[in-house]
Amino acid sequence: MPASDRIGPRAALTALLALATVSGAPAQTPGVSVTLSAQAQQRLGLVTQTLTAVRHSAEIDAFAKVLDPAPLIQSESDLETAEASSAASRAEAARTKALHAAGGSVAAKDAEAAEAAARADILKIELVHRQIALAWGPGIANLSDTRRRALVKGLAAGSIALVHVDTHNNEGQAGARQVKVDVGSDSVSGAVLGPARAAEPRLQSSGLIVEITGADAILLSVGLTQSAHIEESGSQGGVLLPRAALIRYRGSVWAYVRTGPSSFQRRLAQDPAPEKDGVFVGGGFSPGDAVVTQGAASLFAAEQATPARGG
Repeated sequence: MPASDRIGPRAALTALLALATVSGAPAQTPGVSVTLSAQAQQRLGLVTQTLTAVRHSAEIDAFAKVLDPAPLIQSESDLETAEASSAASRAEAARTKALHAAGGSVAAKDAEAAEAAARADILKIELVHRQIALAWGPGIANLSDTRRRALVKGLAAGSIALVHVDTHNNEGQAGARQVKVDVGSDSVSGAVLGPARAAEPRLQSSGLIVEITGADAILLSVGLTQSAHIEESGSQGGVLLPRAALIRYRGSVWAYVRTGPSSFQRRLAQDPAPEKDGVFVGGGFSPGDAVVTQGAASLFAAEQATPARGG
């Protein structure tokens, strides 16, 4: 628990506990209420935050492997080279055709050779496009030139990473749009570009190509394997309990809700789903509830040290 949430000297805690009363069920069960005077609340430094409604999608566990972007960067260079050559050969073919038609200053065979060179360069462009599709799948192959070049630029700069995401027997991959990839103790969200072309034989998964953008992309080194989570299309309504509001007690997660000017209730977070900034819960808490985000540990200490009143 944050150091700022802890009570100071023992004497100060004893004085504050004298101002607190606990009612309701025993401390280890839901619905325990604590009453504190305004003076005690001020001394504990209690701060609350109002909960708002959020939507949460169920997740399927997956694995993510960071891909080497060098082949794609090379293919993009080959493509731009082929396009430049094609532009020059098409212009040359047009000139020789016009000169030949104008008066024969260019032989027919030379005009035909220029036309053949132009067609060959067009085929080179098509070949590189097909190579990209075979190596990286339709998601990247179907990007516009502008979008693909921006992707390659970001990969080279380290502001974008591409990961191959797999699940056992392709579970959850059909229709997937967002994937969370764990990075250290946190996770980053990435957009699904499309199916991959290289399968993961151990999981029997064809896999997805996912684009991770932002400052955390640089942390995804080539070849790194991380746990990931595919967000399912359906979603559930609930609230996000801020991390600072969470109390961990006897293997469960709890949070205090202000129920009156001087009363607080400790509620159980049932089936909490971890999120970046806290945990999502679908019940037990409602939008508009004011949860204690500063001083929660001190409030819990007051509750535990004060005898419960009533049944």
